[in-house]
Amino acid sequence: MKPVAKLPVKIILLPMLNKIMKISLVKAAFLIHFTFFVLFAEMAYSQFNSNNDAVQDTLSKLSSVIWKQKTDSARFAANEIFFTKLQTLLEPKSSVLLTLDSIKGITLAISDDKKMRIFSWNIPVSDGTNKYFGFIQFNSDSIILVPLKSGQIQNGNLSQSQLSPQMWYGAIYYKIIQVQFTGKQAYTLLGWDGYNQSSNRKIIDVLSLSDNGKFVFGLPVFKTDAGIKSRVVFEYAEKANMLMRYDYQSIRVQKRKKVVKENAWLIVLDHLIPMDPSMKGMRNYYVPAGDMYDGFVFKNGYWVLVEDIEVANKPANK
Repeated sequence: MKPVAKLPVKIILLPMLNKIMKISLVKAAFLIHFTFFVLFAEMAYSQFNSNNDAVQDTLSKLSSVIWKQKTDSARFAANEIFFTKLQTLLEPKSSVLLTLDSIKGITLAISDDKKMRIFSWNIPVSDGTNKYFGFIQFNSDSIILVPLKSGQIQNGNLSQSQLSPQMWYGAIYYKIIQVQFTGKQAYTLLGWDGYNQSSNRKIIDVLSLSDNGKFVFGLPVFKTDAGIKSRVVFEYAEKANMLMRYDYQSIRVQKRKKVVKENAWLIVLDHLIPMDPSMKGMRNYYVPAGDMYDGFVFKNGYWVLVEDIEVANKPANK
């Protein structure tokens, strides 16, 4: 048997080393590219956050000036500066990337689909009333930005009126609920109004986009004991706190000959009663009953009033 010829070790190892080096170079290149990508992403994210924080800080400084003023005219003058600044900021498409959720004195409500944002705030007036300001920002193919400034409207017809943003009654909106009416997307709004010196109001309204592309407040979709309304308004004593929020609770439902309990998402609210029976109808003397709750549940295209609902865990007052 002939002995097997032995090749030099370097002849055997060189091809293997070349292969290993090629693999290592590929891996190294990948790691370098990946590292640069991560670093760039972190820098971009950090830059975005810094920019967002800087913008909010600037706006907060401007808004804070409003409520530091001693006279109505000075407050409105400071508000005009802030209003113009915020409007300019919200007009471009890129503004939707800014969270803008921590501007002092400004309440921001955002819809679940992230398309609708409503900024709102109030300025107390020396006569005990409030003036309201805000913006509707709708992110579709382009940005639709609608300024809001409260004006004089006939309060007696408020529950039946459909109003344009130019005839806005004024409120601070803290919740947007997405719903569909007759196949069209609309937004139910929960709001607060420091109505006057002796009473406040909570308001449930609907904001929708008309066929001509204009926003409208109010829609006849609220079924109440007093008939169908375009919005519902609850007036109560100034020193009282009324609960009104969107929550998951139990309701009693009539099914054939039985009344059964069902869990559902609904607008939960305190049942209001007069402080004394002799004050019935005097809304500035109405307060929460304390142990009774009503609600509006969305059913068959309507917000339907359901009285005396069961609240398992009373949510925070809002």
